[in-house]
Amino acid sequence: MRKLLFVALACLPLSGCFVAGTAAGVVAGNQLINNNIYVRQVGVDAKTAWVVTKKFLSENSQEVIDADDSTRVANANIDNAQIQVRVEAWDVDECRITVSAKRLLSTVNDGELARVFSDRLARRLEK
Repeated sequence: MRKLLFVALACLPLSGCFVAGTAAGVVAGNQLINNNIYVRQVGVDAKTAWVVTKKFLSENSQEVIDADDSTRVANANIDNAQIQVRVEAWDVDECRITVSAKRLLSTVNDGELARVFSDRLARRLEK
């Protein structure tokens, strides 16, 4: 009986480490899903964010952007890279912006460019 109690108590700190590590992974995963996808929540409703996002992409792209209003997904070719922005309603006055970037015929992920566009779009939405 004592051995069983000792083993149970000895495993308790390990399970706490596992829970803490899992929680840290979930928090980190919310901000950076892949090495080319950045996700952030913005304090703007999805409808307004979608209008601002389309305008932002069209100002930065020399080509016509491909925007789907029903799914709120926009694709643009900017600086020889394929940028995709998705706007999702998260709450009444909050939305989630997902930005991804790929270079070289849409085969190589470009996380730095996705981060830059995510930051610039978030600043534009906060105005």
